[in-house]
Amino acid sequence: MNAYLHTLTSILVIACVILLVVMLRKRGVLHQENGILFSQLVIQVTLPALIFDALSRSTFEWQYILLFLYMFISEMILLVIAWIFGKILQLERSQMGSFLLASAFGSSALLGYPLIMELFPGNVTALTEGTFVSEFGVGLPLFTVGVMVAIHYGQEQQTKRALFSSAFLFFKSPIFIAIVTGLLWSFSPLGTTGIFLTPLFEALHIIAKANTFLVALTVGVLLSFSSLHSIMWLALVTIVIKLIISPLLVYLPASMMSLEPWQLQVLLLEAAMPSAMLSVVLAKRYGCDAKLAAKLVFITLTGSLFTVSFMIGL
Repeated sequence: MNAYLHTLTSILVIACVILLVVMLRKRGVLHQENGILFSQLVIQVTLPALIFDALSRSTFEWQYILLFLYMFISEMILLVIAWIFGKILQLERSQMGSFLLASAFGSSALLGYPLIMELFPGNVTALTEGTFVSEFGVGLPLFTVGVMVAIHYGQEQQTKRALFSSAFLFFKSPIFIAIVTGLLWSFSPLGTTGIFLTPLFEALHIIAKANTFLVALTVGVLLSFSSLHSIMWLALVTIVIKLIISPLLVYLPASMMSLEPWQLQVLLLEAAMPSAMLSVVLAKRYGCDAKLAAKLVFITLTGSLFTVSFMIGL
């Protein structure tokens, strides 16, 4: 199976799961109100388990810091670009939060891992680098800056004191605790195997594997195809920012550095992924426009069927 076909298959599988949930909602099996429960389970249980499981098993390499900086800086630039367009389009606060999340952060772990494994079979270094770029270059900014964006725009206009209070909510959240403990564990000599550790990490891994399905459930129960014409320009801007500008922001400076060709391609592919489905969960949890986020995520997921194949060819 070639790289494009593998990517196409991965994207179509996720899209089909989301559409199945939409159908179940229309048949009355699921309801939009269930989105609150699903998003809470993700934020409080499966996502912290996924973060801790991934970070605690990771091996930190100092040379990956440059790759992290490429991704982090590009995401911050994307946030600024999206914010400017959001002001031009005169978005409401809740809409702005969802738009920023969908424009800046991608589904690198969900789609990036399988694609890297297909492109570089047997290349452990490539997969390790992809894992680092995904968890640190994409995951950490989403779980820190992204959460703060969702908290800020999900609430009414705030004073500086209220803004700091909102930011403090993140630092006592299960997500932040999972990031800190996962990083500390990765540097410790404890490992992940042993008479008590092996079953513990196996249980964590099982919980973490449920994250993708719960996120898809959240997107599906909130996704509606009505009034798509009303967000046509917003959707187009999101596609351009996330699927075109994002990979180019990484590719242009990285291509001038002394990176191996496969390193450049890993960076490019991670940056070219569609909007993170977790942005819908964050939008729902913290009061942004979750229905808008679901639409933007599904639109970029569909659009990536065409743009990712072009990025693979660079």
